[in-house]
Amino acid sequence: MIHMEISLSILNTSDKPIYRQLYEQLAFQIVTGKLSGGTPLPPIRALANSLGISVISIKRAWEELERDGFIVTMVGRGCFAADLGDEERGSRRRELALGELRPSLASLRQLGLTKAELIELISENYDE
Repeated sequence: MIHMEISLSILNTSDKPIYRQLYEQLAFQIVTGKLSGGTPLPPIRALANSLGISVISIKRAWEELERDGFIVTMVGRGCFAADLGDEERGSRRRELALGELRPSLASLRQLGLTKAELIELISENYDE
């Protein structure tokens, strides 16, 4: 059973690999505080069965989340959301946002948008 605080969904139609979808969803939940430090993650096999996906995809997501400091593993106890301080959470939130933004910025530059036009577009559409 998936822990009540954790919300994960897989889009099979996404261009993103499954492990990357899991990585981003958990990282986003941790940096926004929706998943508090110390929250246990479901066991890999149980989660794989629940989501109907490969254990390998989950294992890779967990490995990358641990490498990047979003989760911690305690031998014999399982994996847990890392306890990030406010400053670190803010810094990681910014890194994740930039990771989402950079590919879009490249495309928008190719369209010929200026920085001022882009800022205006964002301002006009931010609250939608």
